[in-house]
Amino acid sequence: MRFFHWTLLLFIFTWGCATTETADRDRIDPVYREMIQEWQLRMQREGWSESQVHAILFQFRRLAAYRMEIRDHWDTPKEFIRKGFSGDCEDITVFMMGTLKRLGYPYRVRILIVHGLFEDHALLRMEMPEGGWKIYDVVPRNVPIREASLLKPVVEFDEKGMNWFPTQAGTSYGPEKANSRIAGQN
Repeated sequence: MRFFHWTLLLFIFTWGCATTETADRDRIDPVYREMIQEWQLRMQREGWSESQVHAILFQFRRLAAYRMEIRDHWDTPKEFIRKGFSGDCEDITVFMMGTLKRLGYPYRVRILIVHGLFEDHALLRMEMPEGGWKIYDVVPRNVPIREASLLKPVVEFDEKGMNWFPTQAGTSYGPEKANSRIAGQN
C-alpha cells in the first residue's frame, strides 16, 4: 500500500497542470506592465493575427508559475498578480484571458474545462483573427500528445454564457436548467 501512495504522489507531481515554482512579484510585475504596454502599441500599429496571438500567449505564459492548490479557488487576474503570478491551471488560464482582454483582443475568448484521466484541466478556446477557433493550453503541457484524446470537454464559458457538454451516456455534466438556457450558443 505504501508503494501505491508514493507512486500516486509521484504521478501527480509529474503530470499535474505544470511544475511548481514560486514567482517573485516585485521582479515580475514591472516586466508584465512593460510587456502590456509594448503589445498594446504593437497591436495598434499592426492589428491582430494568429501568429501574434501565439507570441503573446507564449511570452505571458513564461511569467506564470504553477502552484498546486489544496482548496481550489479561482483567482481573478488581480489576485493572480498579487500572489506573485502563481496559481494552478484555471488561475493561469483566467490570467491569460484577462491579459488578452487588457490588450483589447476583439475576438471571443472562452475558458474550456476538460476532464482528463485523473483530473480536470482549464484551457483557453479562442476565436482567431483569420477565422475559426483554436484551443490553447496556457500552462506547460500536462498531458502527453498520445493521451490528449482522453480529454473530454465538460463546460465552456465566458462573460456572455456557458455551454455544458454531454457525457457519453447523453446526459450533461451540469444542471439541465443551464443547458436549456444556453442551447444553441457557440
